[in-house]
Amino acid sequence: MKLLLTILFSLYIFTLPAQNNVIDSLLARLYAATDKFETAKLNLHISKHYEGIDLKKGTTFAYQSLQFTDSDSLIAEASNQLGRFYFFMAELDSAVFYFTKAKETLDHLNDPKSVAIINISLGAVQLRQGDYNGTIKTLTESATYFEETGDKLNAAKCYSNISSALAELENYKQAIKYNENALTIFEEQNLLPFQLITLPNLAAQHYKNGDTLKAIDYNLEAEKLATKMGNKRSLSIIYNNLGSIFLDSDPERAKEYLEKTIQLKNELNLKAGIEVTLGNLGYLSMKNGNYNMAVSYYKQVADIVKGKQLVFTFNQIKTCYSKLNQPALALQYADKAQHLNDSILNAENQKVFTEIQTKYETEKKEKEIFELQTKNLEVEFKKNRNRNLLFIVIGILAGTIFFVYILLKSSKRKRIVAEQNLKIKQQEITQILKNQELNGIDAIITAQEEERSRIADDLHDNLGSKIATLKLYIEELKTQKSKAKEKEILEEKLKLLADETYKEVRKIAHNKNFGALINQGLIPSVKNIAGEISMAENLQIDVININVNKRIKNNIEIQVFRIVQELLTNIIKHAGATEATIQFSEDENGLNIMVEDNGKGFDINKVTFGLGLTNIEKRIENIDGNLVIDSTPGNGTTVILTIPL
Repeated sequence: MKLLLTILFSLYIFTLPAQNNVIDSLLARLYAATDKFETAKLNLHISKHYEGIDLKKGTTFAYQSLQFTDSDSLIAEASNQLGRFYFFMAELDSAVFYFTKAKETLDHLNDPKSVAIINISLGAVQLRQGDYNGTIKTLTESATYFEETGDKLNAAKCYSNISSALAELENYKQAIKYNENALTIFEEQNLLPFQLITLPNLAAQHYKNGDTLKAIDYNLEAEKLATKMGNKRSLSIIYNNLGSIFLDSDPERAKEYLEKTIQLKNELNLKAGIEVTLGNLGYLSMKNGNYNMAVSYYKQVADIVKGKQLVFTFNQIKTCYSKLNQPALALQYADKAQHLNDSILNAENQKVFTEIQTKYETEKKEKEIFELQTKNLEVEFKKNRNRNLLFIVIGILAGTIFFVYILLKSSKRKRIVAEQNLKIKQQEITQILKNQELNGIDAIITAQEEERSRIADDLHDNLGSKIATLKLYIEELKTQKSKAKEKEILEEKLKLLADETYKEVRKIAHNKNFGALINQGLIPSVKNIAGEISMAENLQIDVININVNKRIKNNIEIQVFRIVQELLTNIIKHAGATEATIQFSEDENGLNIMVEDNGKGFDINKVTFGLGLTNIEKRIENIDGNLVIDSTPGNGTTVILTIPL
């Protein structure tokens, strides 16, 4: 019961288990991601981390990556990752599908190197499927590409799988040649994990080629490397191989290696292949005449194997009991072996008989069905031929009638459409005349309303602030307790302001003052009017320019100036303030104006705004601006204007 175990070179990627904190970090980024491309990349990254710890979860994230992207490069990478997952889960058809999809996408991207790398994976799948010639063809193409581009590492990976395929085809000389080429490259690049895979494969191929000494040398070299790397799993395979080689030539050495194999498999809880090692130990015990020990080993094997291997094991136990002069036990195991063998033969015979009977019944039924189908086809053919002729005649007749009907209907439809178009044209002409008449009337009315509105706004904006200032001067004059000279100065101011007010009335009447108040610019004009108001000494107004250095469009300056005038009028009339500040600033969004006073304030939710605020809102709306008012009783009022430039 000998078996030499070898290691197959598969996808060549040695994955390490992903740490939970790395996956958690990537998941947090995934939940926060809003961009589809970033979401696809994160899903793919997470799937790669799951390759070493949870293939099902990894597959889920790789699928998500495909769903969130239309990038060819990401599609190729995600398809390749899905191919790897299905390879590791032994779902080889699915693996071929996704590797092929990745190849097609990479062909479209004109990326021959990546295509050649995908071929390594496809070759591994073909090797696992038993398509050895396909493996050799696929990997030879890739190896040629890597040789031409000087990519020795990937060429060596191709050599290793080509070698495994050749060994399965029992072409051991060629297999050894390819594996030695791969080993040379792995040693040059100091790739110890790849060397550890290649050395036992070479040992197995030399052993099957009849060169036991080289098989031993390569196994011993693999043993040194596995010991250096601390790879106990590989050591268990190497020791089992060495034990199998020395079974007949050096039983003691074979036993030593096989016992080491058992120890490592038990330590690593590796069940696969342990029955071979136990069987070989049983064989050595029988050879040394230690039949009790042999029985112990073979009974452990009997608990693991089934079928014909179990029959062989029962016969070995029977032989041991015969050597121990225990005929009853020998007979018992001989009966077990015979009974099990008969059961297997009966099952196989029954299976063969069933297959033959099924085949006969199937062929008989198929023949009957074929004959019946032939008769039915003849009847159906005649029936269909007659029916088709009838349908053809009916179709021709119906087509002729339908064609005539369509011609008549089309002629009638054209006449009706022409009449309707004539009526529509007449209605359109009538409507155009009415619309022109209405538009003329609307234009006259609109012009009249605009003129009335302009005069009302000018009266309110221009005269309102001056009359409010006159009121302040008069009240100041009433309460003036200082010298006669100061009263004269105040009276002079009153006279000047009265003259200006009179001139303003004349200008409004003659419509000649549009924009005149701000011919020096918005901020200088605001400073002038603020200075006039501050002369009354009851209200101090400060104008601050933070960073406004350029002139604004004339129509916007006029509108903003009128708004500031109205706000100052409201402060004089209603605020009871002693100080006010007008601040100008500019940013990327436009012009910002903030007007503050220290007056009595008001409750915004309870106050009904009058004509002044309505005018302000209309002007703000005309220049696409924004108005914010902040006020509470006892805390003054702040008005913020934002005007886009």
